[in-house]
Order: sequence, then C-alpha cells, then structure tokens
Amino acid sequence: MAVDCSRLAELLLDYVSGELPPEELATLEEHVRQCPPCEVHVTTYRLTITLTRKLPPRDMPPDTARRIRELLQRELGGAS
Repeated sequence: MAVDCSRLAELLLDYVSGELPPEELATLEEHVRQCPPCEVHVTTYRLTITLTRKLPPRDMPPDTARRIRELLQRELGGAS
C-alpha cells in the first residue's frame, strides 16, 4: 500500500492511537520520515492531544445541551 499525504490525513487518528496493522504502520512511518510537512502534522496533532488532555473539564452551556438534544431528536425522527 502506498501512502501519500492525503492518506496520512485519513489514517492519522488510527496512527497516533496505535490502531494500525503492522504493515500499514511501517509504510506510514516511512512516509512520515521522508515527508517533513507530514512529520510536522503528526507532531502537532500529538501535541494538541497532549495539551487538551491537561485542560480541566467544563460543564456544557445549557443552551448548547438543548440544541444538541433538539438536533438528535430531529435526526432520530423524534425518538427519545
């Protein structure tokens, strides 16, 4: 399987979470080693995950929770 920059973007979450099969992982890592923009992209993505995990949890604003419930009810056909 050939990997290019767009394929890396598709597989990024699976890559950083360690969920790729070994062969795909090796191919992807080779691409990252040879492609400075993808190396920066992966590094930035990992740093973003690390930093956001350190943020304290916050309650969702009531209006946002209401809007999400309304959207889900519309999408699910009014089912609760």
